[in-house]
Amino acid sequence: MKIKTFLSICLFSTFNLFGAIPDHFKKCPDKANNHNLKNIDFIYVINLDRRPERFEDFNKRINPYGIYPYRFSAVDGASMTIDTINDVGLKFQPWMKAGIMGTYYYQDEEGQVQHAHEIIHDPNKTYFAHCVAKGPIAIMLSHLSVLQDAYDSGYETIWVMEDDMEIIRDPNVLPELIDKLDALVGKDGWDILFTDRDQKKQNGEYNSCYWHANRPNFTPWSAAVFANRQIISDDFQKIGARWGSHSMILRRSGIEKLLDFVKVYRIFFPYDMDYILPSNIDEDIKLYTLLNDVVSNQPDSISDNK
Repeated sequence: MKIKTFLSICLFSTFNLFGAIPDHFKKCPDKANNHNLKNIDFIYVINLDRRPERFEDFNKRINPYGIYPYRFSAVDGASMTIDTINDVGLKFQPWMKAGIMGTYYYQDEEGQVQHAHEIIHDPNKTYFAHCVAKGPIAIMLSHLSVLQDAYDSGYETIWVMEDDMEIIRDPNVLPELIDKLDALVGKDGWDILFTDRDQKKQNGEYNSCYWHANRPNFTPWSAAVFANRQIISDDFQKIGARWGSHSMILRRSGIEKLLDFVKVYRIFFPYDMDYILPSNIDEDIKLYTLLNDVVSNQPDSISDNK
């Protein structure tokens, strides 16, 4: 495929110019064999070591359904070094699109990691999207670490949750829903299935997204794809964009697309602004949502990633 050849060239060039992002992935030690469901090879939940109470609350919500996800020890933005931050971010190059407002990090005289904002222009700096804090960089690394572990483990389908999810109805319906989606579009016809219709705002209303934001180093082949909302059955809709990464079922094809994209184009946006972007005339990333929520986000949850 054209995209694979292009990505391979870019990966070689990128890894020689900058540090490899996988060097900053965390491992998944002590994995047992009880973290799965029918049609789902492995189930992960992302949780910070300093937030054990959130993991305990998460288990109280999901364990009664006979589901025991593997706890992934999340990358903690509070302890990320300046070297890690600058190694995983987008290093501006003269050929890239300038003029976008960005945020960069530096170490002050006392050794503290600080940030500042400016128009992206300096090839000597690593940039992130405007006001992207250390927390979203860390959660991006956490999700990528999980995806790399899943890929290396040979999994075909995984379920990844964050610890602030909310159960709306019995999650044991998910294997049946996967069967239904496979029957509708084919096992190779989808990359990511979100277990709710949309992320919810604090007032409980859905917060829909129909657009993409601009990267200095990547332009989608069509902006129109992100506004796509196509109901394909009573259970599913195909989408082009959305917010939230609290509960996602990923096929191996989606895992590979996301890993390839970020390894080439670096971390710039929060995860839910980047997982919509791996698109090409040859193959868009294929995103689907449930029309009737199974697992969603807690609207009143306080984020650790601000």
